[in-house]
Amino acid sequence: MVLLPDPLDTNVFHFFHLPLVAPFLIQDILHTTVDLAANNGIGTTLAKNEIVVSDTIHRHGLHAVRHANGRDWWIVAAKKFSNRYYFILLTPQGIQSNYQEIGAVDTGEVAGGEMLFSPDGSKLARFDSQDDLKVFDFDRCTGTLSNPIHVKMQSEADIEILAGLAWSADSRYLYAAENRRLLQFDASASDLGGSMQVVATADPPVCFLSGSIGTMELGPDGMIYCRPYNGQKCLHRMKHPERAGAACTFEQNYYQLEYPFNGLPHFPNFRLGPIDGSPCDTLGLDNHPLANWRYDRTPGLGVDFTSVSWYNPTDWHWDFGDPASGTANSSAEKHPSHTYSAPGPYEVCLTVSNQYGSDTKCKTVWVGTTSSLPPAPSQGGGDVTLWPNPTTGMVYWSGVPEGEPVTVRVFDALGRLRFSLPSAEGRGEVDLSALHDGMYFVVLTGREGQAFGSKAVVLAKK
Repeated sequence: MVLLPDPLDTNVFHFFHLPLVAPFLIQDILHTTVDLAANNGIGTTLAKNEIVVSDTIHRHGLHAVRHANGRDWWIVAAKKFSNRYYFILLTPQGIQSNYQEIGAVDTGEVAGGEMLFSPDGSKLARFDSQDDLKVFDFDRCTGTLSNPIHVKMQSEADIEILAGLAWSADSRYLYAAENRRLLQFDASASDLGGSMQVVATADPPVCFLSGSIGTMELGPDGMIYCRPYNGQKCLHRMKHPERAGAACTFEQNYYQLEYPFNGLPHFPNFRLGPIDGSPCDTLGLDNHPLANWRYDRTPGLGVDFTSVSWYNPTDWHWDFGDPASGTANSSAEKHPSHTYSAPGPYEVCLTVSNQYGSDTKCKTVWVGTTSSLPPAPSQGGGDVTLWPNPTTGMVYWSGVPEGEPVTVRVFDALGRLRFSLPSAEGRGEVDLSALHDGMYFVVLTGREGQAFGSKAVVLAKK
């Protein structure tokens, strides 16, 4: 299923979905339209279950990508036991559909996998354990596939019926999860199959049922998140999908959730603009860059920075806020590293630009060992102290018994859980910069669920 905004009316949404009419059998692609502003904001259904394509659609499901004009949408689906691909075009004038037959014929009878456009929209990938990996070039202007590549893999995963798929944010690396193994492919390599690396194997179960590597999704922070199969309580993550091999850093069971869950849906890249200068670049829309970044402290005074900026920036300028480091205080690299001259806080700014403009994102980075973190204020209101408050993103705490594992949960002002994760022992930290400005409640609990403290924190990013 795919939910897309109307190309013109911001109150109208289009829901493309596949009905399950029998086990492992999907018939038709349906379309439902809703207007959220109708009935004084209660909303209404404008159209329901309209048949767009009538055929046996593969369980790989639907995925969507922006048209090259930067406004309209392509939606893709595959026919079962075939090499036919349906492309649906959503425009202000309505919905059109067409199909193309290309590449290897699908033979899997019950294998469930995924189909996914690269973030830049230039490629379409399909993966399951029986038909293995298929990758195509995609023309966002005409909605056609070309240059089919079929990578066959022989492994015990051929008996699996589920598989996962994800791209790195820069569209270079493609990740395929076949339950027990996580595979990396370099889309820039001349031999896609030859670039395959096994970057992880499934750990023993930690949360619930069997350990596995399942469906994946690229987050807006540039990390890939992955759920095990069988409705487990854990969530894996990959810190650096943009790095080759084991340097991608796949951390299994990183998040401990409060309940089992199923499903990790793919979302279209809503931060994909037009293809500037293409025949379809006819609407006057431009790719105005949007700056964002994250960082990882390394041993000593080192910090690795990762740009997760969007809308086709062509230039990066980093100011590390460390004038004592001389000429090393700036960098034009996309993902640089910097060694700071001394422990302490630094205001780091990234400016990204292209022919249409520039955008800057600044954050405060604390550098050094635990002893060089910002000093804790005087204790008050309980044994646990959180600071700074207000914060631009990072929140630190002290007062938790030494050696005690800590789980941190963050709730918004309405009491909704925003995220939960295990953290460092004793004194630790949590990054709130992915959240919107506002008031949040940070709750710290221990091994047996005992509460160490709960504090209100105001997030006010620059």
